[in-house]
Amino acid sequence: MNKSTKGLIILFTPFVLGFLLGFILGGGFGHKDKAEKEVSVEQIITESAKPEAQAINVEETEVELKDESDGGDGAREIIYYGPRLAYSRLFADLNEKHIEVAQRVGLSSIPQTRSDVEGMKKELVKIEDNDYYIVDELRYSMPYLTPGAAKELMTIAKAFSDSLKSKELLDYKLIVSSVLRTEEDVTRLRKSRNPNASNNSAHCYGTTFDITYVRYHSEDETEAFMQPYELTKVLGEVLRDQKNATRCLVKYERSEHCFHITSTIK
Repeated sequence: MNKSTKGLIILFTPFVLGFLLGFILGGGFGHKDKAEKEVSVEQIITESAKPEAQAINVEETEVELKDESDGGDGAREIIYYGPRLAYSRLFADLNEKHIEVAQRVGLSSIPQTRSDVEGMKKELVKIEDNDYYIVDELRYSMPYLTPGAAKELMTIAKAFSDSLKSKELLDYKLIVSSVLRTEEDVTRLRKSRNPNASNNSAHCYGTTFDITYVRYHSEDETEAFMQPYELTKVLGEVLRDQKNATRCLVKYERSEHCFHITSTIK
């Protein structure tokens, strides 16, 4: 071995020894850190598994679910997950079409005043609260319909009730918000600046009634409830079927918050 080779060995030996020593010591420290981390995780799991910690987590979860579902008053909301129909597009029968049908199958003459209705009772049926619908407080109409319209109203209301039962939903009744109008009623309604107070209304022929879609009646005293827009999904399905069967015309009224319905049955 020459002098130059010996010199290189002497020069690099300290660097090699230092590198090996550092690697050995570093591996030892890494192993120690890993062990410490494993102990920490085990401690966390052990602490969270204690009965006291579990009780706190469950209680907090129950409060969060309660606040989310009912605002903390204890009521339980029932949701119908059926699709919402395109009401405006599906129920778009124009007023002119309603009047045309009403004139064909309805009263032969329009009552001018409420006293005139007394003389037309042979052509009309009085509608009253029953197991399927209730009649709202009427300010601009009277609770009378032609026999065909009264039958169609009952068919719709009963189909609504049956649909709720078949879907295992809650029991609600429909609310009839407008029925037969006299010329006198139309004049008073127009003075109230109601946008639907037209000079000629299908309501004047006894064939037409309105069902509100923002209110439904329930006599159930349980703490469960349904939102109106969920119930309207069910009502929409019923009206679609009746309309497709050509038993009625339907107009979705945004401003009046109701379905404007004219029976095609004489």
